[in-house]
Amino acid sequence: MKYFSVTTEYLFKLEKGKRFIVLFLLSLPVGIAMSFANPIGALYGWLKGYTAGGDSYADAWTFFGAVPASVSGVGIAAAFILMLFFMSVSSTVISRSLRVGVFGIKGVFRDFNEGFIPVLQAVFAYAVAVLMVKVVATALMLLAQGTLNVALSAILSVAFLILAYFAVASLMSIGIMYLPYMTFNGLNSFNAFTAACSGASGKTFYRMLGAVVVPMAVCFAIMFAVGVAGNRWASLVVESVLNSAIVTYYLTLAFLSYYEILGLVREDYPKDYFYYKPRRKGR
Repeated sequence: MKYFSVTTEYLFKLEKGKRFIVLFLLSLPVGIAMSFANPIGALYGWLKGYTAGGDSYADAWTFFGAVPASVSGVGIAAAFILMLFFMSVSSTVISRSLRVGVFGIKGVFRDFNEGFIPVLQAVFAYAVAVLMVKVVATALMLLAQGTLNVALSAILSVAFLILAYFAVASLMSIGIMYLPYMTFNGLNSFNAFTAACSGASGKTFYRMLGAVVVPMAVCFAIMFAVGVAGNRWASLVVESVLNSAIVTYYLTLAFLSYYEILGLVREDYPKDYFYYKPRRKGR
């Protein structure tokens, strides 16, 4: 859990959690939109009323009505737009802190303008990748729904859903440095992706996969558990908070892993941080 530790150190230990608070607040609008776009707690209602016998692709897409299509659609559009703005600001704040050791917002629109193009490309690429996974997973769930045995159908549907989230986590682990390569190196989308895949290959991929999967699994388990309680407002609040924390964590993980994997020297350690040990050459 090397990359997890480095990321949590950046967010919570350095400057006594100030960095987490700033980045979390920037991610909060995105987290709220995500709670409408993909409400994990609503999946309990889907499983509770699960039936077999075959439905349309559109029904399978909305988990057979558990996730309202109109609400989810508005949430997805809002999340996409909000990501472009707030993640642009956050990525500029994080990258600046690593490069020159100054953490803070210099100007919301100035920081947005500086990070917009790389974030636009990254958000679009990840959105397309997630959409492709969703298309395949929905088709598989529809096949499972056609099974007359309700128990078997439910087990297969849940298995396909878990595999879909694992596929998304794997894609994130492979392309975790996609955004930093565009931000720091000015690479185009294709070259940034190939460089990110090369950097996160081999043993690094499995370490990164753990740093991606574990927080995702824990947060989703909490969201689902709150959904079991059946209180929609409680689910909305909890999911908004956890989604915001997830966005903050993954965005920070991307930039921190870039520095760690390439062996670059960071400039963001406060002088009074006694845990800091200068990186040895070649380490």
